[in-house]
Amino acid sequence: MFKTRSFANFCSNYRKLTSQWTCLACVRAKGSVEPKTKTYSHTILFPKTDFPARSNNKTKEEIQKTTQFSQLYNWQREHLSGPEFVLHDGPPYANGDLHMGHAVNKIIKDINNRSQILQGNKVHYIPGWDCHGLPIEFKALQSKTKKNEPSDPVQTRKIARSFALETVERQKDAFRSWGVMADWDDQCYLTLNKKYVQNQLRQFYKMYKSGLIYRALKPVYWSPSSKTALAEAELEYDPQFKSKEVYVKMPMTKIPEPAKHLSEKMSAIIWTTTPWTLVANKAIAYSAHMMYAVVTLSSRPGELFLIAKDQIEELEKVLGADITILVDFEGRHLQGCSYTNNLSTDALPFLEADHVTKGKGTGLVHTAPAHGPDDFLVALKNNMTVECNVDELGQYTNLGPKLDGLQVLAEGQDAVIKMLEHSILQTGTYTHSYPLDWRTKKPVIVRASDQWFIDTSALKEKALAALEKVTILPPTTADQSRQGFRAQLEKRPYWCISRQRAWGVPIPVLYRGSDVILNE
Repeated sequence: MFKTRSFANFCSNYRKLTSQWTCLACVRAKGSVEPKTKTYSHTILFPKTDFPARSNNKTKEEIQKTTQFSQLYNWQREHLSGPEFVLHDGPPYANGDLHMGHAVNKIIKDINNRSQILQGNKVHYIPGWDCHGLPIEFKALQSKTKKNEPSDPVQTRKIARSFALETVERQKDAFRSWGVMADWDDQCYLTLNKKYVQNQLRQFYKMYKSGLIYRALKPVYWSPSSKTALAEAELEYDPQFKSKEVYVKMPMTKIPEPAKHLSEKMSAIIWTTTPWTLVANKAIAYSAHMMYAVVTLSSRPGELFLIAKDQIEELEKVLGADITILVDFEGRHLQGCSYTNNLSTDALPFLEADHVTKGKGTGLVHTAPAHGPDDFLVALKNNMTVECNVDELGQYTNLGPKLDGLQVLAEGQDAVIKMLEHSILQTGTYTHSYPLDWRTKKPVIVRASDQWFIDTSALKEKALAALEKVTILPPTTADQSRQGFRAQLEKRPYWCISRQRAWGVPIPVLYRGSDVILNE
């Protein structure tokens, strides 16, 4: 190592050759560093302009006045004669000030429209606003003077309407300032306009006359703490939520053909993290494409169990038992099999379902149509009756004195586990992501309630045929995009059109008690 002084002398000599400071010792000796030459700045070609990097309101007004953005839309409608280009505006919610998402949406549309004008095409673009629904109603409820003020639907609608109209004007001024090309004064649509609402009701009647409207139960996210249905946007997820998990045996009353030589007495094993839903169990779902096995457990001598073959390794760890396979077979052999559980005397079916996959569990899925979207679709496909025995408070109802009035997420769940104690093989705690009510921060449940639907399955074939005639750009990804659209159309048998909200276009029906009166 050089001493500091020697090293500085070395650098001093080197400096004479290079005219540069090259080390910390030199810096300390000199006391300061000579400024570096901007070696590359002269090679970057920037335009020379007096245009400011940031604009103020005065500058914006001058730009608007000079460019005459506000007149461009009507000018091109009057002077251009090329083919008309129509861009339908997916409306923003009138529920607050604009943000970057609005900017990206509107500016990309504007670039598209202006490119058409440069090609000589006449542009048809009518901007609009969605003025109904949860985001706006939530703002209206926030503005109430008293925190515990009773919910008055008429007052809520009045506040929501006023808030939406004020928001539309603020957003409209911002879109003008961005230079977005449109007739902002005379050609904008609002979903709260009377003509718009009238047309919605006419379309509802048209679909009703065509047999496309029906009413039925559907599982929705429900907040017992808020006593209301929740949209997906009203949920927040706790990734470390702890649920009780149980492995339950269900005695089979009709066993699969490949296993009949073993014994008539065997049980299917199911796994669930919502034990409170076991009172609503109506079926066990299986996959026709998975392999299943009849096995013995070292911890349960003399008993036979049915599980998915691929789950054996995991189940040995969870149940703490050695598992021996007696016979295995394809899932299709479970068609027509049945079982019972200790909460019901009825023989219940095994049903094939697409949502059954490998992974956590037993490969046999507990199915409660009133408390799960996939479960509900299985029931719909197999014409099963859906009945919900959980009320708006999140309590059991119409199930007898042992359960009625108990909270399903508290003492009710414990009561169900106790009733099934002789059928439960294993209990534990399962940590996973679980939805909470964003207002109360308390867990929600899935609960079936009466909803209005459009029977989209009746329109599926027409929609798929129409999709084949649609030109999708760019052509390089058209096939992939078309397949995505096709998958959405094929898997959606219904569209829920009702909401448990005061602010929106109502379903035009009358009720007598729980009965619906539909007048033509």
